[in-house]
Amino acid sequence: MNAGAGFRNWPLGTGCRALLAGTSLLAVTACGTEQPARPEAARSAAGLALPFDAYKTTPEQRATLGDAHNLLVAQCMRERGVTVEPPAEDAALIAALDPGNSRRYGVADTEAAGRYGYHLARPPSPDTTAAWTAGLSAATRHHLYGTGERRGCLDRASLVLERGARKADWPWLSRQDALTLEQSAKAPEVVAAAGRWRACMTGAGHAYPSPEAAITDSRWNLDERAVTEDEKRTAVADTRCKWSSGLVAAWHAADAELQRALVRDNAARFAALRADLAYRLRRASAVLAAHEGGQVG
Repeated sequence: MNAGAGFRNWPLGTGCRALLAGTSLLAVTACGTEQPARPEAARSAAGLALPFDAYKTTPEQRATLGDAHNLLVAQCMRERGVTVEPPAEDAALIAALDPGNSRRYGVADTEAAGRYGYHLARPPSPDTTAAWTAGLSAATRHHLYGTGERRGCLDRASLVLERGARKADWPWLSRQDALTLEQSAKAPEVVAAAGRWRACMTGAGHAYPSPEAAITDSRWNLDERAVTEDEKRTAVADTRCKWSSGLVAAWHAADAELQRALVRDNAARFAALRADLAYRLRRASAVLAAHEGGQVG
């Protein structure tokens, strides 16, 4: 931390709902380019695009994968004599629960900070998937999750969607995504901007050594829905100082440069990722189409 911007890796997928579809593909997408374009300097949280974004699913794609997986789960459970109705996936809700890159460098959206402080924005809708699984009997959950002797329907449904897919190393992409964030924090221009952020925050009456220290302040209970006015004021000052100091722009630029280099130097890996997910999306679409035609699987 002392050698960088003072902010540890933001957890991948922070704020995303755990979809019923148990596949690592829910964090990636098929529409990549061999040579990602160099983005202009970021000026807002909404403009924090990164090269790896081309390999992350859209909310609509996640919903497609999730709904197809759910149909296959229901079919598998019927074969075991159990009738279940997994909840349909909602692309709008998925989008609302996923902050994208807007929190990759800590809070960076001033408007959101004024409403939610350091809390993640939470739509009023409940986590229907968790509520659904919690209401199942123990015997039904055994069929769903499996036992030591028998694979569960969640895994079996994933295998159907994966059948015939070209193997791709999604864990590698996740590791690189975390590493570029960590390594870019140590870039000289990012370290210098972090120093300006500290001076800005001190001037605003919030003396923190790092952005991480601000968000992890024990005064904020991020597990509770209640957001205090003090937290909101601090988070707003945090975001304003991040932009006025150039911290977000510098960190994003360094992060994007590392990702561009990885895409350029690992063309075969990224081609495999793109082909793998494209295949799975086709499989998922076929499952949904078959269901609409009166068939499943």
